[in-house]
Amino acid sequence: MTEVPERYEILIAMGDRETLYPDIPFLPNQRILKSYGDSLERAILTGFSHAKGSKIVVMDGDGSHPPELIPQIIKGLDDYQMVVPTRNPDKKNANPIRSVITTLFTILARLKGSNLSDPMSGYFAIKKELIEKVKFRPIRWKTCLEIELATQPQILEIPYTFGGRVVGKSKANFKTGIKLIYDLITM
Repeated sequence: MTEVPERYEILIAMGDRETLYPDIPFLPNQRILKSYGDSLERAILTGFSHAKGSKIVVMDGDGSHPPELIPQIIKGLDDYQMVVPTRNPDKKNANPIRSVITTLFTILARLKGSNLSDPMSGYFAIKKELIEKVKFRPIRWKTCLEIELATQPQILEIPYTFGGRVVGKSKANFKTGIKLIYDLITM
């Protein structure tokens, strides 16, 4: 994605321990924001507080979320309050521990009231007005689920094949998975 129409802005929100990857081009209408602490949710909330537009897309900067979907996602917000690209993981290369944690998390999210087929998604878009209705509590990287459970928005899901990250490495592991499940149970 090298061309950005002027009516859009790109906010890159990062924790204080993160650095920009050298191959990320600087684009027009782009601002780099620093959040304090290494929580991904803090970085997302920093982005929310600086966003000027009425539609917000959240995606990882590691290449795992295809930016080609952004026009379709933005268009979906014309008729829905939230749009969530839903991962169809590459089962051949799936990490078995991650698969178990994802399945357990999905079951628990459904018990909490989620209607998302992929409640662990970090790729989503919302109308900015939803943010005002949420009292955010850090649920380790699951801001999308937190917004859904707090607001029960109309949701459009768009399937895509999850390919894995191009840069960086996953912070997900068994310990993180257990903390994630604990956060969901106690919310």
